[in-house]
Amino acid sequence: MPRAHLTIVFKLDTFNVILALEHIQQVFVERGLPLDGEVDGRSLKLPKVTEWLRKRGSTTFNLVGEAYEFDLGVVRNFNLDFLEIQSLAEPTVSWDAWASPFISDPNFIMAWVADSEYEHWQNAYHPLQYTAVGKSYAHLPMRSNGLPYPLEEQIIDTSANPGRRCLRNGYIEVVGGLMWLGELFWALTGASKDRVDRAFPWLQTSHPTPSVVRIHADEGYFRSAEGISARHQVDLRAVLFPSTVPVSP
Repeated sequence: MPRAHLTIVFKLDTFNVILALEHIQQVFVERGLPLDGEVDGRSLKLPKVTEWLRKRGSTTFNLVGEAYEFDLGVVRNFNLDFLEIQSLAEPTVSWDAWASPFISDPNFIMAWVADSEYEHWQNAYHPLQYTAVGKSYAHLPMRSNGLPYPLEEQIIDTSANPGRRCLRNGYIEVVGGLMWLGELFWALTGASKDRVDRAFPWLQTSHPTPSVVRIHADEGYFRSAEGISARHQVDLRAVLFPSTVPVSP
């Protein structure tokens, strides 16, 4: 199965590192998974990871354990915290189970699941990312990076890619085949919760908590920038981010 990842977005400075680790450990315990882990390159049992990070006063971490990688980070320029959970093999825990401990928090903004390879190439903008793996970019549109000489160079234009990911103030403009949208999301984006609920016949919506909308595209993960998958991504983006994406007439 292709690798996938879940990204969870919170308001800046509200994603508590210790609480995040406790949630991760809880999922491991409930599923009977080994508690062995490696945090920032150091091998530790998960209960010890919490103690070690608390002593260091860390606000971010990189943790690998039982075919998953966890990255907690901060993007201060855009006022958000994020946790990315990457499956390194066949997932043994559902994405709903990973998301569930986080989405009920009042500081939760949004979360989505993406096919890792698809999202990577939809957002790869430097030619070296292609040449490093022998991949051609000759067919792709190019643009200037906007820097003055001698730093100016041509980069790949990803601005029209259906799977593009754009940092915005307080949220990330992105679409996924599976998403959770918190109460703060609607105020930040200007989107209508009611409109999303009845937007498309191929989009299923539910409410795992009173303040969270879960949406699921009938094709599961988005993995193609062509055909019906591309159309679904474009349409979903227009509904979720009306203030930054014009809706087609």
